[in-house]
Amino acid sequence: MTEAAQIWDGIRPRSQRDVVARHQAQIGHLGVLAATENLARPTDWAFEEDHHIVVVHLGGQLDRMACEFSVGPSGNALPSRGDVWVIPAACRYAALAQGERAEFVEFRVPTALLDDAPIAARVQYRDDGLFDATARLAHLLRGANDDLSMMAARALGDALEWHICRHYGPGTKSPRRRQLSASDRVLLADAIRGQLDARHSLDVLAGLVGMDVRRFTSAFQQAFGLSPWQYVMRMRLDDAARRLRNTTEPVTEVALATGFATPSHFATAFARRFGMPPSRYRVAPIAPRPPSNAR
Repeated sequence: MTEAAQIWDGIRPRSQRDVVARHQAQIGHLGVLAATENLARPTDWAFEEDHHIVVVHLGGQLDRMACEFSVGPSGNALPSRGDVWVIPAACRYAALAQGERAEFVEFRVPTALLDDAPIAARVQYRDDGLFDATARLAHLLRGANDDLSMMAARALGDALEWHICRHYGPGTKSPRRRQLSASDRVLLADAIRGQLDARHSLDVLAGLVGMDVRRFTSAFQQAFGLSPWQYVMRMRLDDAARRLRNTTEPVTEVALATGFATPSHFATAFARRFGMPPSRYRVAPIAPRPPSNAR
C-alpha cells in the first residue's frame, strides 16, 4: 500500500475491484455472496447499507488493511482466517486493503430479522460456529450445479440464519427506548440525505422515530458517532465536494443546493473540513482526506 493511499472518504472514486470468483444466492432471508478477490493493488471496501452486513474471512493473504466506521472500532485491523466483521445498517464503513488475495463470504442481514434491534460494529470477532458453517456453505455454492447441492446449501443457510438471529440479535430490552433501532437509523439517514437543502430541526427528526428531543439527541450521538447537527453538516459538505468534482455548477449554486444559507458560510465550513476553499478543491489533482476529527 503506497504512502499516498488513504481510506475511501466517500468522495474520491473507489478503486477498481479485481474479483476473480463470485457466487451469489438468496437463502431464506439472507443474501449470500462468496467471493475471491485479488488485492495486488490497494482496494476499497465500503458499505453504508439499509441492512446489516456480516463478513466472514475464509482465507487468503492480506499484508495491510486499515478500516474506519462512522461508529465503531477503527484503525489497522488485518483479518485472518475465521475473523468476522459486523457492519450495522446505516453505519458508514470503509477499508483499504492490499496483499495477495482474500476469500470471504458476505451475508446481507435484513434489520427485521434481528427484531429491528441495533447491533454493534465488530472487527476481528471470533465465532467458530459461524465460520465452520460459512466455509461449508461457500464450498457448496462454488459447486452447486445440482439439486442436491442446492438443497444442502439451503439447509445450511437456514441454520446460519438461526445462528445469526441467536448470537447477533437483541438481548434484554429496556422498557424505555433509549437507542435508535436499525430501521430508525436508515430512516434518519435517508431523510437527511434526501433533503440536504431543507431546514432540519431536532423536533422533526425526533418525531420521525417517536422520541422526545432530549432522548433523541443522546440516541443519535450513540448511533452515528456525531450529533445531529454534525451529521447534517458532514452530509452537506460531502455532497458539495462530489458536486464540485463531478459537475460544473458554480460554487454559489453548490452552496445553495446543499443547504447553506450564504456562500461565505459554505466556504468557511468547507475549508474547515477539507483544508482548502471550494474553488481550489474543484481543480486540485487529488481530493484531500479530511482529518479524522473533522465534522
